[in-house]
Amino acid sequence: MTEFIHGRLPVTSIAAGGGLFTRPQALAAGVSDREIQRLVSSGEWRRIRRGVYIDAHTYETMSPNRRHLVEVRSALLRVDGPAVASHWSAGVVHDLDMAEADLSLVHLTRPELRSARIEAGVCHHRGALEARTVCAAGGIAVTSVARTVLDLARLSSFDAGVVVADCGLRRGAKRSELVTELLACRDWAGSRTASRVVAFADGRSESPGESLARVAFDELRLPTPELQAVFRTRDGSVVARTDFLFREYGTVVEFDGRRKYYRDLGNDADPGEVVWREKLREDALREHFGLEVVRLTWTDLGPERRTQLAKRIRSAFSRASASTRAA
Repeated sequence: MTEFIHGRLPVTSIAAGGGLFTRPQALAAGVSDREIQRLVSSGEWRRIRRGVYIDAHTYETMSPNRRHLVEVRSALLRVDGPAVASHWSAGVVHDLDMAEADLSLVHLTRPELRSARIEAGVCHHRGALEARTVCAAGGIAVTSVARTVLDLARLSSFDAGVVVADCGLRRGAKRSELVTELLACRDWAGSRTASRVVAFADGRSESPGESLARVAFDELRLPTPELQAVFRTRDGSVVARTDFLFREYGTVVEFDGRRKYYRDLGNDADPGEVVWREKLREDALREHFGLEVVRLTWTDLGPERRTQLAKRIRSAFSRASASTRAA
């Protein structure tokens, strides 16, 4: 029996159930319908949907993604018939990088539906579900990573599709799995865009910024760079691992995003020290390997800045070429 303390679930119960509890659970614990109504009216409990509740303080302190997980769990509790979290909701369950994520609705896929519909904050998608396309993550029935990537690639822009596909591959999905799902949905809306996404995806991209930078390079008709190239000294010590290497043109391009610096920032690291190490790394690439280094940020990836970005990179190509001739 679930124990309530002054209308609030103990922490252990909240953690075990993802924060949610149902009317039958509350009644079984001795809380009457009148008391449930009082707790909801007073703001101590929050009604997520009919007959499903959560401690209000717990909900208010959650991140947007955690709140969405609560919405997903509650929707699955109330739905009749087979259903799994899918699309953007599945992306949250799998903790995938997503651009243009629509978290205003819970997304479920239900194979028995006659047609798709939106009802009570839930987008019910009609779609076939095979054993390979369904899994459990965090106690939630959800489409597999590969199926989730394909669903999002079909319904998103090419850029957003590449972000989630790169992340899916980086998290362990196999390209063969993406191809299998692509073949399975070849007659579905958006399959042409999904096909382009799968062909372009590369799990070596380590962040959404790097994924979008690759899209920008392609749009700007720049050469295809090598990803995560490693540079070593003669004794084998690693000097640097670069985001993008245009080897033939003697140029490295690095994406400067906050995630990169947070990743390199240990518990006791000084942010200034991290920036200083980046400078030394860049100096080593120039001095010991004769490379030009171009840094880009989120701003450079905006449509209005991409032409200027291409000029900066091509200028670096020219400087590297001139330096090689002079040597």
